[in-house]
Amino acid sequence: MKKYVLVVLFFLAATIFALPEIVEKWMYANYYAKRIMVEIGLKSRFRYEEVYKWGADKMVLVHEPVSVNWVRLGQSCYMGSGTTLKRSPMLILDLEDLAFKEILQGRDLKIEETNEGYEIYIHDTGEYRVLLSSDGFPKEIERNYMDTKSKLIYEEVKPLSADKNEILKDYTLVDSGVEFPKELVDILSNFRFLIIREGTSGLEIEGIYKNGQKVEIFIGNDLPKGGLQISINGLKIAIVADEKTLEEIKVILGQ
Repeated sequence: MKKYVLVVLFFLAATIFALPEIVEKWMYANYYAKRIMVEIGLKSRFRYEEVYKWGADKMVLVHEPVSVNWVRLGQSCYMGSGTTLKRSPMLILDLEDLAFKEILQGRDLKIEETNEGYEIYIHDTGEYRVLLSSDGFPKEIERNYMDTKSKLIYEEVKPLSADKNEILKDYTLVDSGVEFPKELVDILSNFRFLIIREGTSGLEIEGIYKNGQKVEIFIGNDLPKGGLQISINGLKIAIVADEKTLEEIKVILGQ
């Protein structure tokens, strides 16, 4: 059910409670943007991205520091490093989507009108600050959570008239994918961002855990030494992270 939560909340929100007009404009906007994702915490990281958004559907092209593309169409997500994108076993959400999710779950929301648009504050387990233009396009999205500040800075945003088929015509979406065991899905649900790719030993997952730390997960036969070595449903898995993060992961696994 987890993978359907955002889509269901997004389209049924109006039947549950009325959204402020500017928030509704933002959520249902169609736009193209160039943006920078910055994370400042124990370690500092950045990503340079392009994004196409059609209401709840989205395509993100990550150019730096690694190249990866992902698409979310309704309940289905696809990702890859080229033009062939494979079905992801996980729902892919960026910082904007996480803000939407908090709003639609009824979190505390404060909206202030400014000379340049709107400033929105969302309070949950973290603190969000969102800057919107007067027509509902994002300018900046910031989240403070567990001593880590994440910020999306939009350098260029413009209305998107091209439909999904036109943008996606050069990409192949492959529905066959890897089904992860529940224990691994439970771990990955605590990631703020992740990349799934085929590596030399099998499948490799690299991402940022909820505490801001980098975690690498290797699935296959020729696994790197060290880290946490486990076997789930016959899958050999190695998890490489700092000691504190590994202890949190062990709790999820019931170890």
